Amino acid sequence: MARKLITVLPSYNEEIALGRLFPQFEDLVPLIGEDLSILVVDDGSEDQTAQISNAWSGSVVVNSIIFPQNRGYGTALEQGVIDAARRLGPDDLIATMDADDTHDPKYLVSMMEHLDKEQLDVVIASRYADGGAEEGVSWDRKILSHGACWFYKRVFDLPNVSDYSCGYRLFRASLIQRSLETRDSLGLESGFQASGELLLRLREQTHAIGEVGFELHYERKPTRSKMQKMKTVMGTLRFLKEVRRTVRSLA
Repeated sequence: MARKLITVLPSYNEEIALGRLFPQFEDLVPLIGEDLSILVVDDGSEDQTAQISNAWSGSVVVNSIIFPQNRGYGTALEQGVIDAARRLGPDDLIATMDADDTHDPKYLVSMMEHLDKEQLDVVIASRYADGGAEEGVSWDRKILSHGACWFYKRVFDLPNVSDYSCGYRLFRASLIQRSLETRDSLGLESGFQASGELLLRLREQTHAIGEVGFELHYERKPTRSKMQKMKTVMGTLRFLKEVRRTVRSLA
């Protein structure tokens, strides 16, 4: 029986991007050979995000969770990951991606191959690994992302990881299932620093984490960024200070 793979897409006003993304997943079906589906978490969108998701009728099944009001990226990410883990068996896979068409689904193929070949539990799509790149990213966002990765590296210190803040990841469902055995939730904050917090939850369950290179194409983003930069920076620094002791205990 083929493994199942659910890709979680936290989404806020992404009607244009989702219309581009869904057909790209269709192209993956013959390449992956897995039971592939998408879980859109509509975070109180004011456009046609929910309608686009519900109307999709391709071979890749699209399911939706709809929040009546915007609750923040981290809340949508957590709800999507937990819901996916509850739908899957321990050997199945969860992917997380940005829903704004800056992350190409084609990298799921190399991520799955790397996970199986190297017997990993988590694979990160990295802008900084061999073959990785950033296109269409402004200088201030580059400084922000590189700075965040520098701070994450000092705290997490994963030997095979260079990109800690990218939300494009693939991991075994069993990691989330085990994490929820000892807590009621993943405890992610509502802001964009939740991507790092999710990495910590995964790190608590395994050291088998690696990455593959990927090209971030920010110029394909059809809407303005929803990230509040200073709020994200302060939230990230506060989070890293709080978890330093936790990560050391996992060494």
